[in-house]
Amino acid sequence: MTAKTLLEKAKASPPPSPVRPSGEYDAIALPEPSPEQVNAIGLGDALSKRRSVREFGEEPMRLLDLSTLLTAARPTRPETHPDIPTTGNIFKTSPSGGARHPTEVYVYARNVEGLEQGIYHYDGFRHGLTPLDGKIDDDELVALAGDQQWTGNAGALLIYTSVIERNQWKYPVSRTYRVLLMDVGHLSQTVYLLATALGLNVTFTAALRDELVEDLLGCDPANELVLGMSVLGTRV
Repeated sequence: MTAKTLLEKAKASPPPSPVRPSGEYDAIALPEPSPEQVNAIGLGDALSKRRSVREFGEEPMRLLDLSTLLTAARPTRPETHPDIPTTGNIFKTSPSGGARHPTEVYVYARNVEGLEQGIYHYDGFRHGLTPLDGKIDDDELVALAGDQQWTGNAGALLIYTSVIERNQWKYPVSRTYRVLLMDVGHLSQTVYLLATALGLNVTFTAALRDELVEDLLGCDPANELVLGMSVLGTRV
């Protein structure tokens, strides 16, 4: 679609919100990452050292490290049309088809210092965590991860869902579903590189019991698909 066509469409049918509404909760502010953390090692080193590791130490993850990881989903800059702001693009550190960024990020904090165990939604605009009602024990965590026992000792899970309508508004074709998968792939790779720079262990998995994850997040699978998660923790 051309910019003119998009603007005309937005006037007749405004695009969906680029973020999940936070509801009645206030976001828990995250500490601001320092450049020294992000640049702890060079990009070439991060690429060559990046590995999927399924063992995690007993030491809790630092809240500052979690904050740094979540910058992968934080908008770097918005660009809006002066007449209809909601048509604006949002740019992040990973590419997204049509700048629609359909991926939502939820955090299950299992062993993160200064953060109560439980499920949170990441609010990228406020760089904060909105607490949700879900809470599970380690056995339930392993169950929702398809009985992968190694997930039970993680420090945190970054759970990725995809809000279909964000992309369908601009691309109302079946190929849109492919782009949703690419979006999560781009974002999770950025998390891999950040985790490597921070000295954390990380693995991505899509072997999930979707219905259990949906219950934990409180999302409607008809509109928001569970696609995978990054499992993170300190080194052994």
